Amino acid sequence: MANATQLSNDVGDEPPQGKSARSGGHFLLSRAARDFSLAHVEKMNRAQVHSWFVNARWGDDGTQVCPECGNIDQHYWIKTRWQWRCKDVACGRFFSVTSGTKFADRKLPLKSILRGMLIFCANVKGISACSLARQLGVAYQTGFVLLHKLRESIIEATSTLPLEGVVHIDGAHVSGRIRKPRVKTPSTKRQARDRVPFEEDVLHKNRRIIMTMRQAGEDGEGAVRTIVAVVPRESAEHVEPLIQRHVKKGSKVMTDELAAYGRLSMLYDHQTVNHSKEFSTKPKGGVNNNLAESYFARFRRMVIGQTHRVTPKYMFDYTSEVAWREDMRRCSPSLQVKTLLTASLKKPSVWWRGYWQGQNRSTEILFDPGQLDQGS
Repeated sequence: MANATQLSNDVGDEPPQGKSARSGGHFLLSRAARDFSLAHVEKMNRAQVHSWFVNARWGDDGTQVCPECGNIDQHYWIKTRWQWRCKDVACGRFFSVTSGTKFADRKLPLKSILRGMLIFCANVKGISACSLARQLGVAYQTGFVLLHKLRESIIEATSTLPLEGVVHIDGAHVSGRIRKPRVKTPSTKRQARDRVPFEEDVLHKNRRIIMTMRQAGEDGEGAVRTIVAVVPRESAEHVEPLIQRHVKKGSKVMTDELAAYGRLSMLYDHQTVNHSKEFSTKPKGGVNNNLAESYFARFRRMVIGQTHRVTPKYMFDYTSEVAWREDMRRCSPSLQVKTLLTASLKKPSVWWRGYWQGQNRSTEILFDPGQLDQGS
């Protein structure tokens, strides 16, 4: 098989380092942003693609881990089957590079999966299942499940270590907007069929609040880590436990002046900005929550331009995707693909294996103050 390390070096997958990666302007215009493209994938043969998966799952030391018994060894390679056979005589199981992963029992070739991951990473504001299916030449159902398996991998790989330092926090209303009547009424100047403002239907059954908490990096670096959650209401009942769980006590927390944040000063250095008057208390370096607003800008553009709607059942999946995109925004495509591929090869799919046969998640992932971990 081809050497996976050599293949990685061929596409130049070194992540951008510090400010030097941004010195020439926007990162997407830099050379690092095009170090791995569809042109690279199309030139790869089957052995090279296979080596990418092997390297992402087990590294490049030549050993494999049997998914059945956990034995770590240089297992017997069966070239005609593109599989290994476990050296443990008590096991002897045949397994492939995708056994026991999100892509177990796959029908898609590895090259198509790798191509789909690259397309997913290259579309910085997300991609719809229809668009991915057309580009890969597969059915909509295949594109839909592939995208959600990637989102499932992102959720599993997201760090839950508390944020610290300067943290920007905000919430946004999503979903649950009803349309106005077909005919325009004289009592309003709004156009017929426009969506009713959120404040006129605050108890809609599909209304959810996306909460985002973003840790600021060094001056000019922007956000370096993002944690998101979905809550029923932006109230102290949900906001306070959420922030206490994910933000280290004593950190500097910046929010707007919503009453739900009123008691944060008991545990944090809480600073607020009045959005009815200004976006920031100073032109530069003032109190603001612009990092949180930046997250919502990307999320809303994904909804408007790609998915068009997000229902509560899978809302946390989409919000986690956008958080991952924000945190990886200045990483090279090769590093993004490898990070996503490694996460996808760690565990089998719980929510999306057999989705179109009726085996899917029954409830939404909603933040519960009583749970130890939101994803559990």
